[in-house]
Amino acid sequence: MRLESFETSRYQLDIELDDGKICRIALNCAYSGVKFADSAYRYSVFAESDGRIFCLEGLRDAEVREEPWRRGGRTVTIRGVLGDDPAAPRISVRHVFYIPEDEDYLEESITLSNQSPAVIVLRGYRFGFRKKLAKPKKFGGPGVDVEDYRLIAIPFRLQPDGKKHDYPLDDIYHGRYECSTFHNPARLVQEVVDVGRGRSEAWAWTNGEDGLLIIKYNPHAVEYSMVETERAAETGSSGETRIEVYLNFGGAAPSLYNEPIQARILEPGGEFTFGTTRYQFYEGLWRQGSYLFREYMSAMGHAVPENYDPPVNWNELYDVGWYHNDHNALARHYTSRTLEREAQKARDLGCDLLYLDPGWEVCEGVTVWDEERLGTPSEFIASIREKFGLKVGFRTIGRSYADAWQGMYRMRFDGTIGFYAPYASKPFYEPCFCSEAYQEEKVRRILEIARAGMSFIMFDEFDWRGPCYDPSHGHPIPTTPDMHARAVAEIARRVREECPGITIELHDPVWPWGVRYLPIYYLHSENGAFHELWAFEFMWSPLEDLLCGKAISLFYYNLAYSIPLYIHLDMANDNDNCLAFWWYASTCRHIGIGGEKGNKTRFEAYKKALSEYLSLKDLYARGTFYGPDELTHIHVLPEEGRCVLNAFNLTDSSISRQVEIRPHDVGLIEELHVVGADHKMIRGKLVLDLQIPPFSCVLVKMLPR
Repeated sequence: MRLESFETSRYQLDIELDDGKICRIALNCAYSGVKFADSAYRYSVFAESDGRIFCLEGLRDAEVREEPWRRGGRTVTIRGVLGDDPAAPRISVRHVFYIPEDEDYLEESITLSNQSPAVIVLRGYRFGFRKKLAKPKKFGGPGVDVEDYRLIAIPFRLQPDGKKHDYPLDDIYHGRYECSTFHNPARLVQEVVDVGRGRSEAWAWTNGEDGLLIIKYNPHAVEYSMVETERAAETGSSGETRIEVYLNFGGAAPSLYNEPIQARILEPGGEFTFGTTRYQFYEGLWRQGSYLFREYMSAMGHAVPENYDPPVNWNELYDVGWYHNDHNALARHYTSRTLEREAQKARDLGCDLLYLDPGWEVCEGVTVWDEERLGTPSEFIASIREKFGLKVGFRTIGRSYADAWQGMYRMRFDGTIGFYAPYASKPFYEPCFCSEAYQEEKVRRILEIARAGMSFIMFDEFDWRGPCYDPSHGHPIPTTPDMHARAVAEIARRVREECPGITIELHDPVWPWGVRYLPIYYLHSENGAFHELWAFEFMWSPLEDLLCGKAISLFYYNLAYSIPLYIHLDMANDNDNCLAFWWYASTCRHIGIGGEKGNKTRFEAYKKALSEYLSLKDLYARGTFYGPDELTHIHVLPEEGRCVLNAFNLTDSSISRQVEIRPHDVGLIEELHVVGADHKMIRGKLVLDLQIPPFSCVLVKMLPR
């Protein structure tokens, strides 16, 4: 037995080898004493080659090498071959740990190489640390050193579907992981491969005082940080068989529709490198893991755009209606006169931009402006600006409610084109977004409108509906969700490149309206496809979505990300206290409003709320978000010494609350002028006494003295 030990002031990584095999890789926290990994590292692959499927377990012919790291510190590289079967295809592994000097983290990278003469298909795989588990003491078990630790998903402890991903030891031991997926009866239904596992961009494994943050980052392929509970039959020294339970974490495992799809096939001599996993040790409450994740993502360039100042949109959809391919209805309801009435509402309310949802096209999805009803785009935009002082934005979609993209439709395996008719009144065609001809034509049509002076574009309904098999499109056969997503992002990127002054919002191109398919950061960069993302379809019933708990997911998003979200709200489905308005204004850096519907009382309430919002808009749009709890939000511009606190009451009774803030913890000086609540300073803490009416929000402003 040979032990290689790599120690820093914060953690220790131990690698045990015996006769060329990796026996154990342990990861210990020096501060807490917790052994987050204490067993054999899992190297496991089901590989298909030459008509057979092989189960490859373990790493043989292993060697460990230590070298200096170019960024300071050292790299520890494990090289070996998967499995013991000499008849099995030969897959070599390069497993690298990056250990920086004087830091609280280490990073991991895994590369697979096909050393065989035949193609290898990875039918399943799991690489990862193992932590031996036992039943918790409170349920009659012996317990373990992570007895009081929970696995909390980041950024979504609570997903927009309402599922909570916060697992105590008992749930981990029994493998009670819920897999959030998006379902729509009008969409292709495809099985995910990660049922029974936990899928997240990151996990905070914490007892509230000490924690390990596990981040997966892969800007080149769709990949998540996966956790799962493994039950393994093992033979004891006396020959008896027992079942041992382990938590597998870190490393790599497939998720969703077998992502990363690029890892599925290894050509002879080919290789694939999975995304980096970062293991960050930290102290503090569980939220500290989210803040550290946000810092990491911001360092990678995934943050609020520079000089970000989004307009407040007015969405005409709620009052004008949605008519798809009904030409007569469009001619009656969606005209210049109708939109001018909407622009008048927008100006009266205090909005900055008239947003055109479905209706501006000759038929929805064809991306051709209807000049007969609206005049030319430049004439329309100039008129709205001159008469109402408003900018104009619009929505573009991928599906088409008319036969406007001939030769560019998705072709199924059987040769039929991708026409889909879920509802008799509004059948639509499915273009193939990976088609080179479609991309060229789509960009051309969008730019014809955008160059007329548009200020905002939403990319919606580009959802994945299955692969395309048309060889004339110029793409690989078949297309994949990742290829599809990249094609949509490329369309948006080219528009942004040609019109750099336009703000672009991009729905998830695979699952657009609920739980996301893509990691938040995926396809985002300083000069990439989009500035903003969609806030999960809370646009229709904003108050109900908040009160039922689903919109609480936005709180967790903001703890972990500062990439802006966009949402527009139907004010008719709020209350006169504007509770939903303030919730989404506090959790979405860009907002839109609509739905006056003749309710003058609600309109006036929103007018007052929007006036207050606009006086604080820079805090909401660009400020750093802190969340002492789900119903208390703090927005800070530390360089200006300013912040605003939103406190929410989601009950039907008035409540009194005390909120304690350490100004230093949110980047503020202690001497503050507080407006909106009784307060006092106690030993460096600002204590606010809040009185919140039923179903309401109160604002407290803190300014430098």
